Amino acid sequence: MGDPSLAHTDSIQEGTAEDADPPHKLDRKHFLTVKSHICLKKHKELLALAEKDPCRRVNLMTDTLLHVVIACNKTDLAKSIIRQMQVEKLLVKNLYGDTALHVAAAVGDSEVAKELFDKREDLIGEQNLKQETPLHKAAFYGHHEMFWCLVDQGKGSPYERREDGATMLHCAIMGNAPGLALEIAERFPLLITSRNTMAVTPLQLMVTIPGLFRSQMVLGSFESILYDFIPLEKDSNKRRQGDEEEAPGSSNDARQDEAIEEDDNEYFATQRTIRSRLPSYCGTLVDILVFPVKWVRLFLYIKIKTLYPRTRHLKKIKRTHREALKLIEYLARDPRNMEFYVLGTKQGDGGPPAASFRERGGRQDQVNAAAAAASTRRWNEPPLILGAQMGIPEFVNTILRVCPEAATYLDTHGRSVLQVAIEHGNREIVRTIREMTRGKNPILPSWLLSRVDKGTGRTILHFASAKAPEHNQDALQMQDELRWFETVRDMVPKELVYSRNAQEMTAEEMFTDSHQPMLKSCKGQLMETGRTCSGLVAAVVFASSFSIPGDKDPATGNPVYFGRTAFKVFAHAYVIGLSCAATSLVLFLSLAMSPYKEQQFRRIIPTKYFFACSSFGLAMLSFLVAFTCNIYLQLYGWQKTKSKDLVPFVLELTVFPVICFLVLFFRGSDFGLSFLLRLWR
Repeated sequence: MGDPSLAHTDSIQEGTAEDADPPHKLDRKHFLTVKSHICLKKHKELLALAEKDPCRRVNLMTDTLLHVVIACNKTDLAKSIIRQMQVEKLLVKNLYGDTALHVAAAVGDSEVAKELFDKREDLIGEQNLKQETPLHKAAFYGHHEMFWCLVDQGKGSPYERREDGATMLHCAIMGNAPGLALEIAERFPLLITSRNTMAVTPLQLMVTIPGLFRSQMVLGSFESILYDFIPLEKDSNKRRQGDEEEAPGSSNDARQDEAIEEDDNEYFATQRTIRSRLPSYCGTLVDILVFPVKWVRLFLYIKIKTLYPRTRHLKKIKRTHREALKLIEYLARDPRNMEFYVLGTKQGDGGPPAASFRERGGRQDQVNAAAAAASTRRWNEPPLILGAQMGIPEFVNTILRVCPEAATYLDTHGRSVLQVAIEHGNREIVRTIREMTRGKNPILPSWLLSRVDKGTGRTILHFASAKAPEHNQDALQMQDELRWFETVRDMVPKELVYSRNAQEMTAEEMFTDSHQPMLKSCKGQLMETGRTCSGLVAAVVFASSFSIPGDKDPATGNPVYFGRTAFKVFAHAYVIGLSCAATSLVLFLSLAMSPYKEQQFRRIIPTKYFFACSSFGLAMLSFLVAFTCNIYLQLYGWQKTKSKDLVPFVLELTVFPVICFLVLFFRGSDFGLSFLLRLWR
C-alpha cells in the first residue's frame, strides 16, 4: 500500500497549489521529534529517521526530512542523508512541487546542490507547480554561486520560463539582485528583449521594483548621512570565463569609444572628479590631501559599523542601487533595443508568443488573456516613458546618458518623455532633460521643449499648469507650484510662452483656473496655523509675567542676584523672548489680514510665514532659557553652587529631551529644518 501523503501530493500537482485542497493532517509527534533533533543537533537520530522512511512528511507543507534539513542549512547532515537515499526518492516534492534541489537553490547551498545532481542529474530540469526550475529559484534569491553552478552543469536551460513567462533575468530582477541579473544579461543577451506573459521586458520590470533605486527609499536623517558615508569597494570588472555570447553593439572597442565620448561631453561635466578639473600639476597636492581623508572616513565607518548594526544592511542597499544602475546601463546601451521596446509587441520578441507559455487548460488561457489585455497599454510604453511616469530619476538619467536616442520615442498618447515627466510632476527628471537640451550642440533635440500636442494644442507649459495631486498639498504648496511653473516657463521658447491650447487658454490662464481650490486650501491652512501659534505665544507671554527672581538689595535697590551670571542670562533671554514673541504675533496677524492673491504666494507670504515661524521658535527657546535660569536662582541662588548640586539639575533638565532628540533623529526626523529652508527659497 502506498504512502497516503505521497498520493495526496500527486493529486495536488495535477493543478495549482491554490486550486488543490491543502492537507489538514499533521503527525505532531513526528514534527516535534524532528524539530527537537535539529535544535539539539542530534544528527545520528535524524539519519536514522531518514533511513527508516525518507519520504515521510514532516509538516503541513508536506516537506520531507531532507527538505527541512536543507532549509535549516545543515549541509553535512543533508549530504549524509542524500548519500543513503535511493535515487528515485530524490524526486519527492512538497506541497508546491519543490524538490530538495529547489530548496537548496533557494537557500544557496551549492554543496548540497552538487551532491544532489551528482546523484541524479535530471533534478536540474524538474519543475514545481509554478513551473520553476532550481535555476529560477537561485536567480530569484540572488545566489550567484548557486546559479552558475547549476548553469555549468549544462542540464538545465537558462532560457526556461516560469508559468508567468518570466525568464531567469526577470527572476533576478524581481528578487532584487541586479548584480546577478547583469551577469545573466552579459552571458545570455537574448534574454534582454524577452517578455513574460504580461509582455513585460526586464528593463520595464525594473521600474516596478522600488528597492532598486535610492530615490524610492525612505531613509531617516541619520541613515541618509550614513548611506552617503558608507564606502563601496570598486568593481573588478571581471567577467565570467567561458563561452560568453556578446551582446550586439557591445564590443570592447565600442565601449571604449562610448566612454571617451561620455567623458568629453559637456553635459556630463558635473560627473567628473575634482582632481580632473584641476591643472595637472595640482594632482599630487590633491592626492596628498585626499589620502588621509579616505583613511579617516574608513576608520569612522568601521567604528559606526560596530556601534550601529544596520550599517551592514545600508551597505547592501547601496551596493544594490549601484548594481541596478549598471544593469540599466547595460540593458539600454544598444539603440536597437530601444526600437524593440516600442515595436516589440508588434514584431515579436524572437520567442514564442506570450499566450503560449505553458498553457494549462482553458481557465488559465482566460486569465492570461485578461491580464495581457489589461496591461497592454502600460507595457507598450518605452521604458524611458515608464520611468518618467513612476518618477525614478536614476532610471531616466541612466538611459538618457547611455542612449539619448530613447528620448525621441513617444508614448501611446503621442507624448514625449519631457511631457510625461512634467505632467506627473517629476521635477528632477525635468531638470536633467533641461540640462541636456542646453548649449549650441545639445545632446537631446530642442523639439522636446517646443513640441505642441496636436490634439489639444498644449505646450509643455500647459502640462505644467495642471493642478498638483491633492494628497501632496500643504500650506505652502502654492509656492512650489508657482516656482515649478516659472521653471518650465524658462524652458519654453519665447514664442510659445503665451501660446493657446484648443480651448483658447494660455498656460497662465490654465494655471489660475486649475489652482483656485489649492489657493483656498493654502489660505485656510495658513490662517489656522496663525491662530494656533498666536494663541500659544500670547499664553506664554502672559504666563511669563512673573516677578524678578530674588528680593531687592536695600542698599542699592537692585535685585540681590544682580551680579550673578545666571541673572544676566535670565534678563537677556527674557527680553529677547519678549521681542520675538511680539514679532511673531504681529506677523501672524499680518498673515490673517493678507489678501492672499496668487502671486503673493511666490515671495511675500512665504517670507512672512518664515519669519513668523522663526520668531515663534526663538521666543519659545528664549523663554525656556529664562525659566531655567529663574528656577536655578530660586533653588541655588542663595549659596555657592557646587558640582554635586549642578549635576542633578542639569540631568533633570536635559536627559529626557536629549533622549527624545536622539530617538527622533535615528527615526528620521529633521526637526523642521528642511521646512524652514523651503520657506526661504
